[in-house]
Amino acid sequence: MWVWVVLVVMALVVLLYRPVNGRRRGPALIKNSGPYWRRMYSRRNFLRLGGALVGVGVLAYSGADEACDRWYANHLRSDATDRVAGVVEPFGRRFWFLYWLLLAILDSLYHSSALTRWGRRNFEAMMVGLPTLWSVQYGLGAARPTDQTHGPRWRPFADDNSASGHAFVAAIPWLNAARAAGAWPTRALAQAGSGLTAWSRINDQKHYLSQVLIGYSFAWSAVDAVWQSSPAGSVVPGDGQGDTTTLSQAGDVNHDTKNMDSSKQRDETLKKESLPHRRADDNQNE
Repeated sequence: MWVWVVLVVMALVVLLYRPVNGRRRGPALIKNSGPYWRRMYSRRNFLRLGGALVGVGVLAYSGADEACDRWYANHLRSDATDRVAGVVEPFGRRFWFLYWLLLAILDSLYHSSALTRWGRRNFEAMMVGLPTLWSVQYGLGAARPTDQTHGPRWRPFADDNSASGHAFVAAIPWLNAARAAGAWPTRALAQAGSGLTAWSRINDQKHYLSQVLIGYSFAWSAVDAVWQSSPAGSVVPGDGQGDTTTLSQAGDVNHDTKNMDSSKQRDETLKKESLPHRRADDNQNE
């Protein structure tokens, strides 16, 4: 129930917020998303994700996944951890994708604020990362710890638990917040928060360690693709007082500056062209 309270509060913030200097909208949704896809599915990123799959494959086939699952269940899991897991688990559910999509639409069509830009980046990261997540989930076909079947070992298309969707969905907002944070304590807290829902899946025996790690790594790669290749995701220095300006906003400023320069040049040209006529008129008057 409290998750819906969070959603309602965020919605009210978006609807009641009014920009100080008029209504500024964000860039068109999806139109400029090409760089995200190129970076997410670049050769370098495929090699990085391939290395991650090799690492989690070692966990899956060496017996380390089952050993970690048994050790955690016997030594760490308790009523207290179950309660905490119950609080953080909802942040990895699928409906968050639709909520971030709504904020992205508001950013593009209504007005842009810190909250809507955060939601937009969350949506963009999920958009480019979900094809990879789904491909691995179904393509490798690993099972849950509670399934009592083939465990974490890969059987293509036999199941859909090879990567944790909860770890992916819940990590993205925290990782985006960490990128946007200025002070390192805030970044550290956001980074720590990005793994809470992933931990809850291990606590609840819904995923093995390897499945949580691969889901989280996909989230990290998707957020990195958005921030490294998107003007909307990058920032440039502001006024030196903690203010930042997006590159798209900086582009607007540069465009306005160019227009001013062009106007000055036209004025100077007109003055030069009118100068001989003025001299001629002065000679005639003499």
